[in-house]
Amino acid sequence: MAKTKSLTLFGLIGITMAFFGTVRSVPTLSITGWTQIFYMLIAAVLFALPIALMSAELSTGWPEEGGPTVWVKNALGEKWGFVTSWLLWVQMFFGMVMVASTVGVLFGYVVNTPELSSNNYFIFAVILISYWSVTLLNLKFDMVKIAGNWGAIIGVYIPFVLLVGLGVIYMIKNGIQPNSYLGDFKPSDLVPNFKDLGSLTYLSGIIFIFAGVEISSVHANNIQNPKRNYPIAVIASVVLLVFFNIVAGLTVSNAVPVGELELANITQPYKIFSENLGIPSIFVNIISLMILIGVLVQLSAWVLGPSKAMIKIADEGNLPRFFQKRTEKDIPITFVLIQAIVISLVSFLYVVVPDVNSAFLIITITTTILYCIVYALIAISAIRLRYKMPEVVRPFKLGNKGNGLMWFVSMLSLISVVITLTVSLIPPSILQPSQYTGYIIYQVAATVIMVGIALIIHKCKKPEWKKETTTNHKKCS
Repeated sequence: MAKTKSLTLFGLIGITMAFFGTVRSVPTLSITGWTQIFYMLIAAVLFALPIALMSAELSTGWPEEGGPTVWVKNALGEKWGFVTSWLLWVQMFFGMVMVASTVGVLFGYVVNTPELSSNNYFIFAVILISYWSVTLLNLKFDMVKIAGNWGAIIGVYIPFVLLVGLGVIYMIKNGIQPNSYLGDFKPSDLVPNFKDLGSLTYLSGIIFIFAGVEISSVHANNIQNPKRNYPIAVIASVVLLVFFNIVAGLTVSNAVPVGELELANITQPYKIFSENLGIPSIFVNIISLMILIGVLVQLSAWVLGPSKAMIKIADEGNLPRFFQKRTEKDIPITFVLIQAIVISLVSFLYVVVPDVNSAFLIITITTTILYCIVYALIAISAIRLRYKMPEVVRPFKLGNKGNGLMWFVSMLSLISVVITLTVSLIPPSILQPSQYTGYIIYQVAATVIMVGIALIIHKCKKPEWKKETTTNHKKCS
């Protein structure tokens, strides 16, 4: 009997949107003013859609656990498969620092001390305290099971809906504010100012909204009639995400005066909306607490998720036995502690770069760069597997005949990666000229070091690293 497909078209749309429905990225979108419409369309058409469609074909052809690592390994060999898994792990170091930085900002509003949101030393301290706290809690308790889905509902979905709703009401009541990022509109504002190259860097931060788009492809095998329904679901999801993010972004752009938007402070627009619409100030405290809960739940989920994926890579002999250690609760203790230590070191950037806005954007861009390298490997693998393993059945396949459509989609993806990497190396306009050289050196060094470590580890790989059995795990107290 054929396997019953359990996921409907609308179910997949809902799951896909749930991956990317977050208020955290709205300030990065809003600071670009009217140009955000152009940036979001570019991010959706050149970046999100090609990756999602390629990943759908690859995940239905190679449905085993591991996703991108499995695809790249089959196409380009074990070395690049390991590099892929490594980059998906280390990008979290930067991504989680960026996420954790919002904890300090939110906490300042929860306790009615908003000036803490711009204190870089306070943000640095809170990153250390919050990440190490959720790490230690995860070593003792199943925090994902405890938090469940309520963390996302309280901390992500409700705040996002409220942000869009309040923003629309504010705009209807007040119109376009002349001193805002939308004021003094000119048609030329809809496209980037190519004379100000520093403003193009925000495209990298906006593309980060769609980072991880390949995750939803794991459901491609479970949807009814994947050949027809998966592309419909992906396109519908991306269109809806673009629409809601632009609405949220434009309303925030309209509320915050030019030059005053804080990238790490999502509470800022709620405060402006509340004061203008006569909502009691305690609403800001409550919404800040709700988002804070959502951020902590997300941090908690990321403590073990990537580590459990990496220990499987280690068990296959790609890393020394030291990395294969587990606790009595089967927690990959080495990976958990390494990522906590590295995240602590990366967060020191908030001390080196005193401006919280700048540090937040720099770390977001680093995460995007590492993701883009993975996406380049996925695009190359998608083409390579068409010729290397044409016999593999792909329930969802790009194109009815030949490889032309796959070539088009893959090249579109590679072009978007090149564009993203290029603009990512342009110093953002919010930095001082004296910081430009340091910014470029940092981004290049961070990328080269992260990729280089993976290549060196693979080159030094030894046969004795491979686990003799998969049932008797090495324990550590």
